[in-house]
Amino acid sequence: MAKKINLATWKRLPQYEFFKTFDQPFFNITANINVTELYAYTKTNQLPYFYTMLHTLLKVIQTIPEFRYRIYHGDVYEYTSIDSGVTILLEDETFMYGTVAYKENLRDFIVKSQADIEHQKKERGFVPHGEPNVIYVSALPWVSFTGFQHARKTGMEDSIPRFVFGKYFKEENELKMPLSVEVHHALVDGFHVGQLFERLQKENLNFV
Repeated sequence: MAKKINLATWKRLPQYEFFKTFDQPFFNITANINVTELYAYTKTNQLPYFYTMLHTLLKVIQTIPEFRYRIYHGDVYEYTSIDSGVTILLEDETFMYGTVAYKENLRDFIVKSQADIEHQKKERGFVPHGEPNVIYVSALPWVSFTGFQHARKTGMEDSIPRFVFGKYFKEENELKMPLSVEVHHALVDGFHVGQLFERLQKENLNFV
C-alpha cells in the first residue's frame, strides 16, 4: 500500500526539486553501531545474526517516513510498509538477489525469510530487484570498512536506500559493526539518517 504525495503541499518540495536533477543524487554515511547486546542475544537464543540485524533495521525503517518515500514513474509515494532486497552468497562464491518481507515478530520474520531465501535460490537466477517498496541490504562480513560506494547505473529512476553490514569488531568492552547507509537526497537528509542511527542503536540496547 502506498499514498501519492501531493507535491504542491509537500514540505520538502524545494529540496526535492533541487536534488532530483542531480546526475548522482545519492549520499552515503558510514558509522559504527554498538551491537554487543544484539550479538549476545543471538548467541543465547541460537538465532542467526544477519536476520536479527536485518529485522532490527527494518523495524526502525518503518518508523521514519523519509525512508519509506520512493520516486516511482515520476511521482513520489509514501509506502506503508518496507520489505528488503538482500544479496545472497551462493556455494560457487557468486551471488544472487532475493527478497524478504518484513514481519513485526522477530522469530516469525526469521523463519519466513530463511524459507523464502531457500526457495528463491532454487527458483530464481540473477534477477535484479524490481519492487519499489524495499531497501537493499548487503553484508560484507570480511571487512570492518570505514566507507562504502555502490555500483550505480546512471540515467534510470532509482531512489531506493542501500545498506551494508560490515564485519563486527571488538573495541574495548563493546562489539561494534560498520553500517553503510546510502540515500537519495531528494527524499532523505542527514537529519533523517541521524534519526536512523539513533533509533537503531536504541533498538540494539533493547536486547539486554
